[in-house]
Parts: sequence; C-alpha cells; structure tokens
Amino acid sequence: MNSLILTFLTITTSFAFAQTRQDGEAKAVPTKADIIKRFDKDGDGKLSAEEGAEARRALGAREAAKPADAEKPREYKARIAVIDPKGFKVEGGKAIFSGPQSGERLPKLNVLEFDGQSVGKTFNALGANKGAQLIILSDHNRSSIRGLIGLSRLVATINQKSNDKLNAVIVYLGEDRNQLSEHAGRYHQYLAGKPVIGLSNDGRDGPGSYGLNRNVSMTIIIAKDGRVLYNFPFPEGMLTPDPHVLGGISEVLDAEHDKMTEWLAASSPQRSNATRTRANTGGIDIRALLAPVLNKEASDEEIDAAAKRVDAVFESNKTAAQQIGTTAKRLVESGNLSNYGTKRSQYHLFKWAKLHEGAASRPSPPSKDK
Repeated sequence: MNSLILTFLTITTSFAFAQTRQDGEAKAVPTKADIIKRFDKDGDGKLSAEEGAEARRALGAREAAKPADAEKPREYKARIAVIDPKGFKVEGGKAIFSGPQSGERLPKLNVLEFDGQSVGKTFNALGANKGAQLIILSDHNRSSIRGLIGLSRLVATINQKSNDKLNAVIVYLGEDRNQLSEHAGRYHQYLAGKPVIGLSNDGRDGPGSYGLNRNVSMTIIIAKDGRVLYNFPFPEGMLTPDPHVLGGISEVLDAEHDKMTEWLAASSPQRSNATRTRANTGGIDIRALLAPVLNKEASDEEIDAAAKRVDAVFESNKTAAQQIGTTAKRLVESGNLSNYGTKRSQYHLFKWAKLHEGAASRPSPPSKDK
C-alpha cells in the first residue's frame, strides 16, 4: 500500500513539475521528499494510507487555488485532428445520455435573448431548423467555456472554407439569469463565427423537452434539418475541441476529414497571431470585439449596443484601446470604408480613429442617420 501511495505521489509530482516548466511558471512544485517531510506525521520516513490521502487532498487544493489567469485559453500546440464521430466515448467508457439522441427530431429551443433590443425576450434559437446545425448547451465550468471558445473559432474557419455553412447555437445553462447574462456578455468578445446565443429560460436543467442531464457540464448536438446525427455529452466539460466533434461537423457538411484538417491547419498561424494579440491586450480579442459593430445585417440599435462594449474596453484598457484605434484608423483610411458595416458602423469607426489620434484633424465622421 505504501509503495503504491509513493508511486502515485511521484507520478503526480513529476507531471505537475513538467506542466509547470511547460507553462513557464516560476512557482516551485514540491518534490517527493518535500511531500513525505510535510505529511509524515509519525516520523517513520514513509506515508501511511491516511497520510497519503491527506497529501493528495492538499495537492488537489493547491491546483484548485491557481489564479483565474491560469485558466485563460492558451495557444494550440497539438495538431488538430478530425476523426470518426462514431468512435466517441465518454471518459471511463460509461454510457451517459443528455439531450436528444441520434435520429430524434430537435424540439423547439426556447431561450432568452441576452443582448440587443429584444434582451430578455423568449425566442426559438433554432430558427427555421434547417441545414447543418451545431447546438452547444453549456454551464459555467471553465473547461467547458474554454472548449466552447476554441470550437467557435474553428467553426468560423470551417464556415469560411465550406460551401455549406454550419449554423451554430450556444445556450448557457444556470439558475441565476442575471449571472448568466453577465457571463454571456463576458464571453461574447471571445467567440467567433456569429453564433446564435441564448440564456436558459428553465434554469440549469435547460428546456424540459431536451431532457438534459444535470450532471453533464456540456452537451454538443450535431443535426441536419432538425434531426440529430450525433450527441456528445461532456460531464466535465470539453477543454479543447474534441476530434470526434470535428468529425461530426465534417460529416454534416459533407467535407472529407483530410480536407477539413487542411482548412484548420492552414488557419493555425492566424490563431497564433490572435493569441499573441489577446495576450498583449489582457485577453481581449479585438477582431471578435469589433465584428458585431461591422455586421452589415445588424440594426442601428444592435450596432450601438456592440459599440458600447467596445467603448467600455477603450476606456478601461490602454493597450486594447491602441489596437482598436489603430484598426479603426486603418479601415477609415483604406479607401474602402463603405465595405465595412453600415453608416452607423462607420460613424463609430471614425469616432475610435479620432480618439486614437487625439485632437489631430481628421475627416468629418458620417452622420449617425442612415
């Protein structure tokens, strides 16, 4: 028993040390000798079962106490894989069910608007319920949110390359609607691909017609014309985009796995650049932040609501403000300003470009009236 405990602690310590070196953290990780010295209550130079259990609890608490910054999305290092979705298994091999299963029809997905003029109103997030569909229902688990953000960026790349488009829907699950709205607003700037976003109108359990498993942090459904092809439950959340999920997306879009892998691999340098930019701006994705402002199909009210979020960042983050101002200035002076959003969008671009330049003389901004 004692040898097993020491073996576990040795492996745990070695892994933690390797992970610490990889992440460039300066904080030291205790060695096996340190652990024995700290938890060997009877002084016999080894750990009993009780002492080993206490050591494991302490090490677990140490990991849980890491600052929130340690949970920020990191740049992808591993090669992106797209594999057969039929091979998906929940860790541990358990049969877990959450939501409509393969072959079933998708019920209406009635959720709450979280932004814009219709905030707080109920709507069907599936819309016409047609085409290739990706539905993500997730709680606030940090692993789930990181995976959700990463997957949204891959979906945006896929939609740029694919003839058929994937209609993405994200529903946040939780009991406190105010907290849900706050979280949705915070995550919105990191999402790509303009997914439909809604808040659960039915608490943590989600819509009753969907039969979600409360013990599953994230449920991902891939469907075609309202009929489920694949259902992927992630009890502990999806930390990075799962290769089986990407395989399901490949299938619903009739894209070969190798072709989709090429698309995603080709976009890897862009994601790397975006990651470095976010690191310099305190984690803010400037491109994603500005995208709703430049949406040609958005109303004036939606553009102004998106611009308010940019204004808040502009005022509170000097580095991000410089990036926003530089981007706005480049678009204003590009000679193709009419290609970027609506007249209301262009008004805000002029505003940010002028703020960036200070009191320097700039062209007069367009009127806010269309």
